[in-house]
Amino acid sequence: MIRAWIAYASAVREAGAEEAVRTLAAGTANVWIDFEGEDDASVRATLAAIAIHPLVLEDMVLQVNRPKVDNYGEYLYIVVHSARWDEERPTLRELDVVISRRGLITYRDAGSRACDAAHDVMPRRPALLVRGPAYLLHFLLDVMADQYLPIADQVAERIDELEEAVFRDGGAVDHRRIMQLKRGLSALRRIVGPQRDTLLALTRDEFQAIPPDMRPYLRDVYDRLARVSDLFDSFRDELATVLELHLTMASNRLNEVIKRLTVIATVGLPLTVITSYYGMNFEFGEYHMPHPHLFILALIVASAVGTLWLLKRKNWL
Repeated sequence: MIRAWIAYASAVREAGAEEAVRTLAAGTANVWIDFEGEDDASVRATLAAIAIHPLVLEDMVLQVNRPKVDNYGEYLYIVVHSARWDEERPTLRELDVVISRRGLITYRDAGSRACDAAHDVMPRRPALLVRGPAYLLHFLLDVMADQYLPIADQVAERIDELEEAVFRDGGAVDHRRIMQLKRGLSALRRIVGPQRDTLLALTRDEFQAIPPDMRPYLRDVYDRLARVSDLFDSFRDELATVLELHLTMASNRLNEVIKRLTVIATVGLPLTVITSYYGMNFEFGEYHMPHPHLFILALIVASAVGTLWLLKRKNWL
């Protein structure tokens, strides 16, 4: 699907892709062209009238790029990622952006809440495109940065739940929950860090497509993303502590089990020796014992009590 908007004076209207490309090539108005799920051939055919580097067109349809910004003089190629938390793991979606003084071209493989929100508010807020593509870019980046804050809250809640479960259940926590959260957090950190640096580059460098009055707004988005990045770094340390605590408590539980089994085996060893010796190798008739079974029972009880007393005195219990 291809959606396009053209801004004239103080109003915007939705237009066809061919008209939007012609307008952008002529440079007579501000244009936004949004591709969703289009293949490589469709993107190249639609943008044939615009001088865009072949490597940019190739990278736009590949969903393997890390966040970055490439300067091609008259336009910038920017890669950013949106995120959402689904079923204990993050879902990351790439958004490719080509921005110039007059045009903004976006490509996403699937739905994007930021682009959908921009389409929804465009009729009510035409200034997003009328003032220039950089203002629309800021809106998209601002919405995407806001998506990371609820994720940070959810990750913090998951870590708190795991900590409580470790202490409550004595380490009897499914380690797969911890590892799943750890992998999800690592995936987020691999994206948020470079994306933060990408926004920082937009606020510092003298790009033709980014007017100077937009840099404070982009710096505000960078500050929020930097805060999220710091939170994810702290979550990594907290999760590593939870995992270490889980392993330690699981090891302690195993030691307690082994300790109890050792006590049982230690107490039972003399009993086994006594019963084996008197049961197989001893003739009571030769010693004229009136009650041999009581003697053996008393010996067994004395051996068990004596072993327990010795273990207690040595502080092994």
